[in-house]
Amino acid sequence: LEIMLRYFECPEPLIIETSNDFNWGIIEFTSSLSGLVRGVVKGMPNEYHLTPRQSRISFFESCSGWVECQPSHPMLHVEVMAKIPVLNELIAGQFEALSPSLRHTLEAKSDSPFSQFQTMSHSVFKATEQILNCPYQGLTRRLYLESRAIELIALQVGVGNSDTAVSHPNRTLKADEVDQIYYAKEILLSDLENPPSLMELAQQVGLNDYKLKQGFRQVFSTTAFGCLYHHRMEHAKYLLETANLTVLEVAQMVGYTSTTSFSAAFKKKFGLSPRHYKRR
Repeated sequence: LEIMLRYFECPEPLIIETSNDFNWGIIEFTSSLSGLVRGVVKGMPNEYHLTPRQSRISFFESCSGWVECQPSHPMLHVEVMAKIPVLNELIAGQFEALSPSLRHTLEAKSDSPFSQFQTMSHSVFKATEQILNCPYQGLTRRLYLESRAIELIALQVGVGNSDTAVSHPNRTLKADEVDQIYYAKEILLSDLENPPSLMELAQQVGLNDYKLKQGFRQVFSTTAFGCLYHHRMEHAKYLLETANLTVLEVAQMVGYTSTTSFSAAFKKKFGLSPRHYKRR
């Protein structure tokens, strides 16, 4: 069981090629905090994309392929890598909650590569940040990091009972259009207080508004507004848990000028008003 922290930035587009056909027998849990990455791995039919606040479970039969990192977007990933026997021991035979691909890999019924993506939950984000900001040293540090690594596995291993393929469901989107959709998502979520309008966002990434709306639904299975709403609420929840702020201050930080509309949106998402959530 290993934790790897990846951080770097480049002044121009960087493509890293790898060539290694050794079967590592490792399940990788990746949490992306920043950066735009796309790549191809041997055995996978299509490119994959990894954007900020996204997590991925993957298994590759080799490390052969390439990865492209975009300039001016520092990449920060936290990766937990578990060898298959270790993960089997943690799961203790409870395969029914896993996706078919992960289950078949752990049961040695398949060695086909797979990769499952999902928007990073608040719990995954919190555990990832705790790894990055571990305050301890020595044995305490080792045990603390191990517990956070197992927590990340526990929070993600049950996601994807129906597999999410790395390929994008819309065959009509070109590869560069998919990149533009991912870039649009990063722009949209970079300023929760004052996000661009749909028309402004489309202009910034070089798409028309129809293609942008179509792309969001096909790449992320939601609208641009739905994506923004989800991240606003998750960030608001995080602020209520960790910061000494009033409900009004939190509302303003995630782009709401009215506490009434913010409270209604928060309650719709989590079943509690922000005030009651903060008290709890």
